[in-house]
Amino acid sequence: MNAIELVPDDVRALWAKLLLLIIGTYAVLRISGLLGFFQDDRDGIAALLQIIGTLYSVLYAFATYVIWGQFTAVENEILKESGALKGLLVFSRPLADNVRDPIVRAVKNYSRAVAEGEWGALSRAEDTEKTDRLFLDVVASVTDARPEDDTQRTLFQRLLEIANTASTHRDERLALSVKRMPRTLHIFVSLTGFTIMLLVLCYPFHSVALGAASVVIIGMLLLFARFVVTDLDNPFEGSWNVSSQPFAELITKFR
Repeated sequence: MNAIELVPDDVRALWAKLLLLIIGTYAVLRISGLLGFFQDDRDGIAALLQIIGTLYSVLYAFATYVIWGQFTAVENEILKESGALKGLLVFSRPLADNVRDPIVRAVKNYSRAVAEGEWGALSRAEDTEKTDRLFLDVVASVTDARPEDDTQRTLFQRLLEIANTASTHRDERLALSVKRMPRTLHIFVSLTGFTIMLLVLCYPFHSVALGAASVVIIGMLLLFARFVVTDLDNPFEGSWNVSSQPFAELITKFR
């Protein structure tokens, strides 16, 4: 799958319209002779393009670094939380069925709610009250159990530690999930990209073909760069998103 296939159809349709607008604007400027007004300022426009391009590259690199760091942090917390829940299922196997069943049921109910509902709620910045309650049921299934001997007491202590670990990773995951790129930074990056496009449109290329190719290539790159930033900014929706598969596997692969 190439990069363009990752872009949703509606976004690609919008890109096509914007690229047609860019090409049309360049054609009007070229045919009307308005680019001739910038002939003597070619060196100045080139200098501005270099300065603003450098600024844009720094801003974009910073924004991508922050967003990608957040994205991978959420993904890591998902793996750690689901791993802790898997630990509850694995370490509870020595228990009697009537003691273990409530733990297994609580973990699976919680995992199902996370995989099927919480991803959508987090993508829309909604509350997670339902899964909060179900996670409390997971903790309660461990704390309500009564050990019958010292061996079980040690095992339940371990299960309680695992539940606390899962709680810590869940809290961290939810805290990271609501973070988004500051709106001012998003506007600044977009405005800088728009300025670059405007300067390229005004640059008096000697060759019409080179000018047209330049505005199309730069326009496409700027559109794709903006899409990457906005898509990664929400790790729970879009073309690149974190998977709920680790929680789904708790429902089907572990008993």
